[in-house]
Amino acid sequence: MRIVVVSPWFSEKMGYAENCLPKAMASLGHEVHLVTSDTQPYFYLPTYRTTYEPFIGPGIVACGTKPWDGYVLHRLPHSLWRGKLRIRGLCRKLKELRPEVVQMFEAVGLMTLEAALGKFSTGYKLFLESHVHASVFRPAMGQGSRKARVFWLTYAATLGRMVNALCEKCYPISDDVAEIATQFFGIAAEKVSIVSLGVDTDLFHPPADEAARNTRQQMRQALGFAPHEIVCVYTGRFSGDKNPLCLAQAIAQLATPGLPFRGLFVGGGPEQEREALRASPGCVIQPFVPTRELPPYYWAADIGVWPKQESTSQLDAAACGLPLILSNRIKVVERVEGNGLLYEQDNPTDLARRIRQLADSDIRRSMGEIGVRKVQSQFSWRDIARQRLQDYEDARGDGKGSTQSS
Repeated sequence: MRIVVVSPWFSEKMGYAENCLPKAMASLGHEVHLVTSDTQPYFYLPTYRTTYEPFIGPGIVACGTKPWDGYVLHRLPHSLWRGKLRIRGLCRKLKELRPEVVQMFEAVGLMTLEAALGKFSTGYKLFLESHVHASVFRPAMGQGSRKARVFWLTYAATLGRMVNALCEKCYPISDDVAEIATQFFGIAAEKVSIVSLGVDTDLFHPPADEAARNTRQQMRQALGFAPHEIVCVYTGRFSGDKNPLCLAQAIAQLATPGLPFRGLFVGGGPEQEREALRASPGCVIQPFVPTRELPPYYWAADIGVWPKQESTSQLDAAACGLPLILSNRIKVVERVEGNGLLYEQDNPTDLARRIRQLADSDIRRSMGEIGVRKVQSQFSWRDIARQRLQDYEDARGDGKGSTQSS
């Protein structure tokens, strides 16, 4: 089956869905193309140069086509229309590739509209995804202006309804994302199938063999962690909307009186944010690293903590055997059921209390094992890809169940 996945942006060093899903589909024996723009993730942020550029390079990169991770990567020029990103020449590229299936990573936007209209000339089956959580979509929280809410409700009843009529199915990544897709983006409930983001379980797994355990020990020594210390890791952007400083403040409350807790922060952000983390007692910061180099950092830690908002890194850490502590305002609570705790968001004292609850290594080990089993049974990218491919074949009317395994 010839499949085209369309993503607004792409970075070869990241481990987002646009990196992992095409790779998993290609590994199952299908011809997969990823069409994207010449932009890097978050290229538009005012803090891009200090947060991401040292790691992934300039926000705008060269256009072109090349093989990548088992699929073909196509970069096309980008443009902005009223501040919204679009891929120039998207419809022309879809006509050239003549896919049987097109998978969008958005349920709403200029590129989704173009791909929906492109069906009439190319005849592919169109599938959507949605990643818009309530935590970042103000109308869903009853916040923001009345004008914004009216805009989205009007969109849902007009253009959203048209896109819905032209797509086969939409895959929101959680319950709250599904509610937004149906209420504000015009997707019919019967076309919604909630599918979480996944994990590359070939890459992210516990340090189960001697080589991995040695890597854990060497990494802890390199980072300055003593064998008895309990390390809480955060990976991602150092910014207020993620609030890693809350974890640093919690660690300071624990480390200052001499309790054996440390903080490890792997990521990037403005100098002010980096300095605040670096100056906090008990904390160590490291720059962003390519996804393939992340597992040793999780192996070196004992607890994964994300103080605010959802992140795919939470699943990666769980796959490596770490119990999790997440915000009590997240909607993806299934990520911590049995393998972690929730804390009162933005309250470092409550976060410190929760961290102390995981001081017992037996508790951490038990929770970590539950998390590993959960990820392997529910969140493997290869299993997600296998089911997605079956949906594609059903929509094409094959009914052959021909997805390969490996």
